[in-house]
Amino acid sequence: MNTFKEYIKNFYLYLINKFYKSRNLNFDVLGSFFILQVFAAASIVSYTYVNNSKTLVDFSNRLMEDNSSSEIMSISNNFADVMRSTEIGSYLVRDISKVDMKNKDLVRFMRGNLDQFDLVDSIHITTESGYFMLLMQLKKGATYRLGTTKPLPKKALYALRVVDRTTPQITEIWYYLDEMGNKIDEEIIPESQMNFDPKNRPWYLKAAQARSNVWSDIFVSNSSMVPSIACVVPLFSESGQFMGTVTSSIGLDNLSRELAINSGISMIINSKSEVVAHPIEKNLSKTVNGEAKLITLDELKDKTAAEAFLIRGQQAEKKRFLFKFNDIEYIALFKGVKTEGFADWDYLMLTPIDNFIGGVKVTQRNTLIICLIILILSIMVIVLISKRISTPINNLSKQADRITNFDLGAVDGVKSGIKEIQKLQDSILRMRKSLISFAKFVPKNLVKKLLDKGIEVRIGGTKKQLTIFFSDIANFTAISESYPAEKLVLHLSEYFEEMTEILNKNNGTVDKYIGDAVMAFWGAPHSDSNHSLHCCVSALLCQRRLLDLNRKWVYEKKPQLLTRMGIHTGEAIVGNIGSSERMNYTILGDSVNLAARLEGTNKLYGTNIIVSEATVKHLHDHAVVRPLDIVAVKGKQEGVPIYELVALKNSDPLVLPSDNQIKFCGEFTKGFRFYLEQRWDEAINIFQNLQLDYGRDEPCNIYINRCEEFKKAPPPEGWDGVYHLESK
Repeated sequence: MNTFKEYIKNFYLYLINKFYKSRNLNFDVLGSFFILQVFAAASIVSYTYVNNSKTLVDFSNRLMEDNSSSEIMSISNNFADVMRSTEIGSYLVRDISKVDMKNKDLVRFMRGNLDQFDLVDSIHITTESGYFMLLMQLKKGATYRLGTTKPLPKKALYALRVVDRTTPQITEIWYYLDEMGNKIDEEIIPESQMNFDPKNRPWYLKAAQARSNVWSDIFVSNSSMVPSIACVVPLFSESGQFMGTVTSSIGLDNLSRELAINSGISMIINSKSEVVAHPIEKNLSKTVNGEAKLITLDELKDKTAAEAFLIRGQQAEKKRFLFKFNDIEYIALFKGVKTEGFADWDYLMLTPIDNFIGGVKVTQRNTLIICLIILILSIMVIVLISKRISTPINNLSKQADRITNFDLGAVDGVKSGIKEIQKLQDSILRMRKSLISFAKFVPKNLVKKLLDKGIEVRIGGTKKQLTIFFSDIANFTAISESYPAEKLVLHLSEYFEEMTEILNKNNGTVDKYIGDAVMAFWGAPHSDSNHSLHCCVSALLCQRRLLDLNRKWVYEKKPQLLTRMGIHTGEAIVGNIGSSERMNYTILGDSVNLAARLEGTNKLYGTNIIVSEATVKHLHDHAVVRPLDIVAVKGKQEGVPIYELVALKNSDPLVLPSDNQIKFCGEFTKGFRFYLEQRWDEAINIFQNLQLDYGRDEPCNIYINRCEEFKKAPPPEGWDGVYHLESK
């Protein structure tokens, strides 16, 4: 042992005297690696032994907290979305005569509401006069209502229940509809079996009394016969008279399916310890004296939740704690749901603690042994390893010269007396020069992502939801013919520089320049949950900047450039497309084609920015738009609602709407709705008034002309308002 220590001491003195000014890498590696290895091994062993379990328990607590918050937020958002959608339905009914199964727009809305929300069992409309209309999705294997096991036709996807109490002769008819809302069959309920009066149901009485949007208490649905809750929106006439309600019913079994089963189990309970939603328990209700009630925690097959609820009461309503039940230790987390209308609901998550640290108990012991073995072996072989380190580093320097990497910021020179590090520094400087040139041809965001993750660039793509942007300069061909080419190139470069700067600042990825056109997209390579908002902000800012540029160009006697833009949000294939020799990071798919077509559609309507309905929905409350049309682009039969983007709320101050813009969009939307409802004279009146108040407007002219033509030659039966574009 003494001989080994003496050898190490003499070896270090020799290296210090010989290589102090320009040391070989082996010198530093030998001393540094030995010291660091001893320190690291000792630190890891001691720290792991003392803190591993505590750290993992804390991590599990945070993980449960994050999972519960995410799940509660998802439930709350779903409830809010259902309420908003139901409230939208109330705007479709301003006249009691509109509540009729023959009202295709109303039935289409109800069908769309069911298709959009998995939580919703049924949506129904009840009037004060006694008319009730309910639409529900049929479950697989559904049968007719009148005491028979005869299955419904396979094409029957919806049931439309109509109860008419507006006349002395009460009727109840069930209509069975296909996926397009067409009637397949009907079933008339005998008067002897008609005992349902919706106006006596608690959800209706609550809304009628409150005269505002409400959430009902838990009840048993008369149609689906399962415990349910409902969001109820009152209906008012134009004069403000209460006419009835629009109601979306949410089955608690649907809510149960929303609860995840990960490492543990989660459920929702109320203040009475009744189980509102449970991902495993199939039957959450029982019958007491002919009345359906929710089961309690004590009635669950698994009594763990009941034990947690009991312990919580003993610990002054503590929200998170450890407890042991049936020789298993659990983490329990209680959290208030805080969903509007259900303040007494609690979210409970139960997870066995061994799910997090069971393996650590074994790993911890093995880690201690392995670390000690590694420490001993490292000391024995460190001299041999240190001699081999310089060779890989030299190879790395040679390889770095050939690697195209992206770190385009200025770098400081590394000052070191080690020759190998000096070589590596020279390689990095040469590599940076290559990157500066290469970066001008590749999106910087993409390359930074590849660099950060060490991903090899290769052909391939993935499907992802993006927002896609196309812009094109109006009448550019005429400009190019009348303006000198060398000046036009500089003029166009200034335009691209300004537009690209705005797109990049708002998280956009500029795909390519196609002549005078720009193609860009949001949502890749970096994920962006607000990709549609950032794209629309960019479009509005580009148009605003273009106004300033055109004023400057007029002064400089340069041509003005007017730009049209098309925006669509949808799925596209994004990735590296091309050959092994040359590839392009780009996007493909129908969504790309639609965005390009929308840009060209501006020419027809005299607009600057057209966005698709998918983008408007993704913008939520931010969008200030007016509907332009329902168009089927060339090559497609299905109509797509399109809108003109006017401004954005709750966004960049430069793109906020004015009062006039909000009012104009609202009035135009009303006129467009009259047009779709074939109320030609009312629509013409609105569009004419808009032009009187706000000046000439091409879309108003278009719809005035269309309405006049349809007055002379009405559209065919089943007209859906779709306008087929003949050109791209």
